[in-house]
Amino acid sequence: MNAGDGDARELSVGQAAQWALYRLAPESSTSNVVTAVLAEPVLDTDVLRAALVAVQARHDLLRSRFAETGAGPVRLVDPVGPGTIEVRDVGDVDDEALRALIHAVGEQPLRLEQDGPLRAVLLRRGTDCALVLVIHHIATDGLSQYLIWRDLGDAYRAGRGGDTVDWPTRPSYDEFVAREQAMLAGPRRAELAEHWARTCAGATAATLPTDRPRSATRSYRGASVARMLPDDVARQVRATAATLAVTPFTVLLGVFEALLHRCTGQGEFTIGCPVSLRRGRALREVVGMLVNPVVLRSSFTPGTTFATAIAAAGRQLSEGVARAAYPFPLVQAARRDRDPLVRVTITLLTRQHGDTLSDTSNGFVGHRVRQLVVPYDEGQFDLAVTVHQLPDLSLRTEFNYDRDLLDRATVERLFDQYLALLGAACADPAATVADARLAGDIDERMLLELGMS
Repeated sequence: MNAGDGDARELSVGQAAQWALYRLAPESSTSNVVTAVLAEPVLDTDVLRAALVAVQARHDLLRSRFAETGAGPVRLVDPVGPGTIEVRDVGDVDDEALRALIHAVGEQPLRLEQDGPLRAVLLRRGTDCALVLVIHHIATDGLSQYLIWRDLGDAYRAGRGGDTVDWPTRPSYDEFVAREQAMLAGPRRAELAEHWARTCAGATAATLPTDRPRSATRSYRGASVARMLPDDVARQVRATAATLAVTPFTVLLGVFEALLHRCTGQGEFTIGCPVSLRRGRALREVVGMLVNPVVLRSSFTPGTTFATAIAAAGRQLSEGVARAAYPFPLVQAARRDRDPLVRVTITLLTRQHGDTLSDTSNGFVGHRVRQLVVPYDEGQFDLAVTVHQLPDLSLRTEFNYDRDLLDRATVERLFDQYLALLGAACADPAATVADARLAGDIDERMLLELGMS
């Protein structure tokens, strides 16, 4: 493949980093973003294919392929999206077997050079079906998933009525790439680079104790533990946030950093927090990779209270978000020792109003549709925590982890410890982090023996 096979476009810095990761491990599925819905009755395949073509026509990243040229990586935009949907009749399998089939679809690597960043698979049962979209992170982010499903539902609705969907605009990822290039070519670059150099000088990434030694090379094999936060905990988090005049996510972040301090024994460490880069109306409708991890640096002493940790987390977050335009790959590349700045991440995803994935009154007219929860982003980091804020303000939390390093039982215990610290922080924000009970009696004794409690 060469650049002459399509309309060549430049990549963003984040995309270039994803491309480099892909080239290192092309058979890995760790960057696959997987979403799925269950629809009853079965979706009309012809209408669905036409709807997918329409969505690809609107969002050019979804009809792009990627290639390495002498001048570096590029994306090649095809004039028309193929609208390819693989249809599999799976018989009357039960829901558990269907979930296993969806997981298997997500585990298949995407071939960015040949097929591009999108795979659509329809798993048909007798009276219903699961529509699975697998999109490489090089072409999407959390909000993009909402946009794609919304537009797919709109196009399907129009097709069922014999019409074609007429969107007012054709947003392009090129707008973001141009903005990023302008920033990197201007005086703002030096200002941001200096800030991140100060923030990261002498920093050490939060490094959890592992069940197995860290290998020199990564396999990017991941798994996840997902739970709903108990309703009483979610209410306590909101109440504590109001008392401390911060956001609920700031409470979750500050307590998570406290957990890392307790589990690692590190008094100072860095983690990553992916934040949105959608600044201004022009980028609101763009599908693409529009997130950037910002580095948060924490510091704990024996006297640090939960309130102090939460306030510090709020300052870290506000300072990082204000300077999020500077690409994280450039921050990491400036490290002389090349040690990773981020081994652990935490982020918040807020469900959008009218989200087709969760609101059965929108999209795919004539069908009852509900979202199927499919964890993704597994194995990119030692631990990646994603907090999903749902429309009813409930919180679903995923702990995605590198299973070469951690066992599921270890991550389950870590989740329990996080809940314990959340309870302690909300009960008494003035309590010191070091004195809070971390786990049950048996786990506590084990941690004391390791010097970790």
